[in-house]
Amino acid sequence: MVKKVLFIEGTTDDTNGDLRKGFRILLEKKFKNSNMPEIKLGNDKESTIRKFKNSNHEISLAMIDLDGKDNLEKNEILKLKNENLSELGVFDKKEYVFFMVQEMEAWFLSQPDVLEEYYNDKKIKVKIPKKNSELIPNPSDFLQKITKETKKGKYHKVKDAVGLLCKLDIEKLIIDFEDIKKLIDKLK
Repeated sequence: MVKKVLFIEGTTDDTNGDLRKGFRILLEKKFKNSNMPEIKLGNDKESTIRKFKNSNHEISLAMIDLDGKDNLEKNEILKLKNENLSELGVFDKKEYVFFMVQEMEAWFLSQPDVLEEYYNDKKIKVKIPKKNSELIPNPSDFLQKITKETKKGKYHKVKDAVGLLCKLDIEKLIIDFEDIKKLIDKLK
């Protein structure tokens, strides 16, 4: 069997929760052990790309934040994010780089029922614009704003992300986000 490794932009500090576990639980909804990749967090974007590029695994993939609108080609986006990435030679592997839209929080905003259940607050859905969640600028800031008065408190980028990742509907993500579909197809 071919070993697959998915490098994800996200903190390796598990003091507030284990992001790797959240992503694993999310992907396990689609894959059983046979196609499940090993998940490694890379902290920031540059470190994630460096680990991805220098990996000696049979199949390596990377998932990073887009941090903006996806109106540019991947190589242009990667060049704009950090000129050093071109020195890492990532562009010859761009079909193995996937984006979490602007940030993974757009995924959470795309499934308001999950947010309402997690925060036990039926008023969250009405605070989310009806437009495509990919078009919400700074989704993590927006999520913090709409959750600050919930009993759970303001959204925390790690602690709450882990819990929310576990609750997301992977099939809906595949329909709503092109790069999630591409990632799943590449992992099959």
